[in-house]
Amino acid sequence: MNVPQLPERVRVIFTQLIEPLKDSVTPKPHYLVGEEIELEIRMANYRLALPRILGLWSVYLGLPVLAGLLIANLFGNATWQMIFAGLLMLQLALIFQWGVAWLAYQQWRFLLTNKRIILITPDPDRAGFADVIYLKGGKIQVVDTDFSHNPLWGLFQIVRGSRDVRLSMSGYEFQERGAKVKGGLLFPDVSEEYIEKLEQLIFG
Repeated sequence: MNVPQLPERVRVIFTQLIEPLKDSVTPKPHYLVGEEIELEIRMANYRLALPRILGLWSVYLGLPVLAGLLIANLFGNATWQMIFAGLLMLQLALIFQWGVAWLAYQQWRFLLTNKRIILITPDPDRAGFADVIYLKGGKIQVVDTDFSHNPLWGLFQIVRGSRDVRLSMSGYEFQERGAKVKGGLLFPDVSEEYIEKLEQLIFG
């Protein structure tokens, strides 16, 4: 069976429209000649795995819930209509969260190369988009770890040993009741092994 192919002109136009958008949402860094990656850090795997499991279950249970909603509508049972409608809304919310989690996982990357530091982070001014930040000759002075303010991810961090990591190039600001990182970037859910590698490469 032959799979129908898009005409070449349509495919080119589609690619020209989609590629800039794709590069704005999940950008890929441009590397220099002779540049080699020494360390790449992403969020811990559970940040992607848990929403994926919930999203997949929502997809698998979608047809039975839709069938139940259809049957409830046919019989005019308002109680079951509300129950199945509520389940359907919950499934759609979980699938949406799966998409949000996947996007966040793709948009948080820290690359330490033999020439510079490359950060890929969500754009704070445009939801859904990401920025690539190249630091030439910049030196991170502070690697500060802490638990997530989110109770769910904080629980995973306690169990798995991962932490939120604040990276700063301007050091600490000392206060009466402790010290606070100045102008730091908060990178969520970094695994313990990557924190140790990062400290070795930056401070070693």
